[in-house]
Amino acid sequence: MDNLQTLQLNNRPRTPLTVGCFFRAAAEPLALTLLAGASGLERAIVEPMLHRSGLALTGFWEHFAYRRPQLIGQSETAYLMALDPEERRRRWEALLGKGIPCVILCASAGDPFGGELLRLADTLKVPVLSTRRKSLEVFRVGAQLLHDLTSPVVSLHGTLMEVRGVGVLLRGPAGVGKSETALGLLRRGHTLIADDQPHLTLDAHGGLRGYAPKHMRGFIDIRGLGLLSATHLFGILAVRETCPLDLIVNLCLCSDESSRRGIVYEQGELRGRIYEILGVSVPGYDIPVAAGRDFVNVVETAASVYRMRKLGIDPAELLDSQIIAHNQTVRQDYHE
Repeated sequence: MDNLQTLQLNNRPRTPLTVGCFFRAAAEPLALTLLAGASGLERAIVEPMLHRSGLALTGFWEHFAYRRPQLIGQSETAYLMALDPEERRRRWEALLGKGIPCVILCASAGDPFGGELLRLADTLKVPVLSTRRKSLEVFRVGAQLLHDLTSPVVSLHGTLMEVRGVGVLLRGPAGVGKSETALGLLRRGHTLIADDQPHLTLDAHGGLRGYAPKHMRGFIDIRGLGLLSATHLFGILAVRETCPLDLIVNLCLCSDESSRRGIVYEQGELRGRIYEILGVSVPGYDIPVAAGRDFVNVVETAASVYRMRKLGIDPAELLDSQIIAHNQTVRQDYHE
């Protein structure tokens, strides 16, 4: 693809996923409680997906996903409670002895098995977590959290804004006016996601999402003014935690050879540049920087053009079809 562009990305290292990492991330959204096995919180979660333990509890171990956290829902609980205590203990020993990362008891305020599971879990150092949420919700939310904890993360230089519902990454050399343009967009009521070094990751649907590191969320650096708090200057609605990355706008100095190529490219092509980040293609434009240009208005228009093209409306193609139709009409009139 001739217009495919590469970006300088910084890979953000991920810490190995452990039960403790998952517990800290899921404790609030799933109201998880640690009941036993605290000494096993450093157990690794090799496969970041949850697994229902139903068949394994009956003694069928073929294709058992022992590398995943094990969910015990209401049906598994009812089945185990129907067993005599000695047989139930053997089933627990078999399950916990497979090297599983942890057990999550769903729709439960604590241990419904009279403490036998907790004693065994402490002995084998297997964490046991519980939540009042039902297994379907735990599976849905837990799967999303595990994806977020293991998805690759990169960062790159720029300012990420949400403009008219479109995630726009402003890029360009230092001092070109990225943050100043972002400041003007904030004054127009648009939203800041991240300044300077947005982090990008893949969501559960394979799309790109950007966010700011927690310690930098809501701040923007303006040359000459220093660090500003967008939340305090423009209100809490001026800052969001995350948004999709839909469009890249590259502010170019007119004296740059790359900028001149970008101007020719934009005039000669209908679609502009294409950037690839984490295997996802992102459209982009080069906008030459010149005195007197209203970059805020240009970025807003670029976001609108992106939304139009997503709806199948392309001004250049529309003009092309109108010119062809006009020429055909002229030829017909001439022959008549």
